[in-house]
Amino acid sequence: MKKLMLLAALLGLALLLPAQTVSDEADMHNFARRFMAAYNAGDHTALGKMYTADAVRTDPNGTQIVGADNIAAYFAEQFRKNNATLLLRQQHTSWSESQGTLTTTGTYAVYGKQYVYDIEIDINGTYTNTLVKQKGEWKIARSVLVSTKPGEHAAVIDALYKAFAEGDIPAVRARLDANVVWNEAENYPYADNNPYIGPDAVLNGVFGRIGAEWEYWNLTGIQLHEVASGKVLATLRYEAKHKKTGKVIDAQTAHLFTLKGGKVIAFQQFTDTKQVAEAIR
Repeated sequence: MKKLMLLAALLGLALLLPAQTVSDEADMHNFARRFMAAYNAGDHTALGKMYTADAVRTDPNGTQIVGADNIAAYFAEQFRKNNATLLLRQQHTSWSESQGTLTTTGTYAVYGKQYVYDIEIDINGTYTNTLVKQKGEWKIARSVLVSTKPGEHAAVIDALYKAFAEGDIPAVRARLDANVVWNEAENYPYADNNPYIGPDAVLNGVFGRIGAEWEYWNLTGIQLHEVASGKVLATLRYEAKHKKTGKVIDAQTAHLFTLKGGKVIAFQQFTDTKQVAEAIR
């Protein structure tokens, strides 16, 4: 009797084990190969059939495309504009018992040229696909793509910092939206007129005062991170010397930018306000 109970318990545990099998793993690798083949053949119809009807595809810039038909239309437009090749490298597969889904992760690369002007295409990143089985076929229900190269938003901020370092005020102004909302950190010397609205308010109320009151003001160790759709977080340090007191600062700092249409529409500063306050008195 005890042996029968043990056997039953073991069988019960077996039923609770993840449903992922070696066959599933092979299916996912085959799925990736079929996806590449369809993409490289420019077959947007075949690609659309590899998604569920209500699938959601999220691009590296945070743009979402909902529905297999819309995703297929997106690929059709890409094929019309570009002559590109897709390379997928699937790295990991995991099973969710509660959701009945397989999640695959890996890397992607798209390279080639645009048909107009022969502009080079070189895009790299990682992907995470969540797949479900419908009528015996695996389909993508959700796909999230992340770029491993600085995106267009980070490029705008990089250009903004370079313009600031070179003292190129017209270039700085060109990257600020006409109605930009700019906030300095609370308790910071230049937070007295928060929020600064528009490029003139920012240039006169912040940059103009820094130039008048500090012998030098350098931004060092700048690293850019695209943290969400339309948002870039910059981590850096302020190295500066106050004209009146002669005191210097080396302050840990972060800037959060929000962009739209290639321009900064909002800014929030985070920094060591105590260090700056002590330097000016």
